[in-house]
Amino acid sequence: MNTDLQAVIERLYVVFNDVPKPPVIEGCPCCIERKGVDVLLNTPLRQITPDQLSSYAFSVFNTVGCIEDFLYFLPRILEISASDMSWSPGPELVAAKMKTAGFHEWQESRKATVVSYYNAVLEIALGPELSGWEIDSWICALGHIFPDVSVFLERLQKHPQKVVEYYEENSDGLIKGRLTNSFWDEASESAYAQVMAWFKSEPVRNLIDAQYGL
Repeated sequence: MNTDLQAVIERLYVVFNDVPKPPVIEGCPCCIERKGVDVLLNTPLRQITPDQLSSYAFSVFNTVGCIEDFLYFLPRILEISASDMSWSPGPELVAAKMKTAGFHEWQESRKATVVSYYNAVLEIALGPELSGWEIDSWICALGHIFPDVSVFLERLQKHPQKVVEYYEENSDGLIKGRLTNSFWDEASESAYAQVMAWFKSEPVRNLIDAQYGL
């Protein structure tokens, strides 16, 4: 994790610091024990492991948890999500959970820090470390909570190789007039339309054609 992203992560812990630790996590009686909530409640937030948090983060708002406990765990969820792309839930589902938790009604300091988080993550995604499917995952995640993703697409467009990698993740779907990532089904319709229009735009088409010698 680079220093810019680490600084944003630290800021997340600060702006959510006033969220009290939940005394209990409610859930479906038939499955609450399988979510490992006792470990979550008895372990300091920053010491909770990815494995310990995975089941709760995946199931929150469905069979376990509420907004209050989700906000308590969110800094750790975002930290893990940024450091391990193989972690479940993936970035798209984490973003969808934030939307469910009323992201657009949050305190301005919290929303601004989340925006900084995504900016820092996208900067890493545009480097050599991450692949096209990871870019695809993060752009789709952005589409869940930001109706306007144009600023992120503009940044991506400055990296022709990454544009091509992102295109290759969606090429089969684009032939059929859609994006490949199924998590777009629950994302913002306007963000989805922006990405589709972006792929069809002349500058992006020219970048892709140039890569294939067309």
